[in-house]
Amino acid sequence: MHILLTNDDGVSARGIRILEKVTAAYAEKVTIVAPVGQRSAASHSMTINKNLYWRELESEYANVRKIAVNGTPVDCVKAAMEFFLTDNLPDLIISGINDGYNLGSDVLYSGTVSAAMEGLYYQVPAIAASLGRMNEKRCMETAYLVTKLIDSVIVGGKFPGILNLNVPARNGEITLENVVVVPQTVQIYNNVILKKSDLDGAACFRVVGDIDMTDAPKNTDVAHIREGHITVTPLRWQQTATAVMETVENLIHNGH
Repeated sequence: MHILLTNDDGVSARGIRILEKVTAAYAEKVTIVAPVGQRSAASHSMTINKNLYWRELESEYANVRKIAVNGTPVDCVKAAMEFFLTDNLPDLIISGINDGYNLGSDVLYSGTVSAAMEGLYYQVPAIAASLGRMNEKRCMETAYLVTKLIDSVIVGGKFPGILNLNVPARNGEITLENVVVVPQTVQIYNNVILKKSDLDGAACFRVVGDIDMTDAPKNTDVAHIREGHITVTPLRWQQTATAVMETVENLIHNGH
């Protein structure tokens, strides 16, 4: 198996370094194409009409090729599929392990998830992996869990889509037995805009936000994370709201 690793925390982040170690022992070939530095909340943004540069980095593992790109997570996947790996495309994309959850509506903004989403464009299955708070031991356990998910769900073409994996920050065992497959919900943030003043005294603001996990609907990703479960949510790339197409057509053509 050939695995492509990427992330939005940067090529030197702990999460991807631990994934590198674990997947190097698991797969025949691993390629890392990841941003030079932090690109969180990049969503599905791409760099156009601007030069992108890359740098080959050394890996301590003989079957790993590592490349840093000064672009977004989606830039990295596109570069891998269209430039670096055209003669040896990956069988699977793993994005992460992200430092922090990607739950509910976070999926819309997440660079981690968007990089995995790009896999479906190229008909390559993908896993976006996130850990509530980065911790060496739990991150290593999460990386091993990812390989177990690959064996259970991906190998042999059993599931050709995207899995969004979230692991609780502290509580709960990191095992397949503790995994629940649930839908995403809306992730609520409070105090989203923080008003500030810059060094010159000019008014400015930052987009921040405190996560509110107290009121999530039952049987959703946020609710189960709060209960100490590991959540897996299958995602899709196409966003057509098929259930309401007939309603919209009737409103346009019949006025009702």
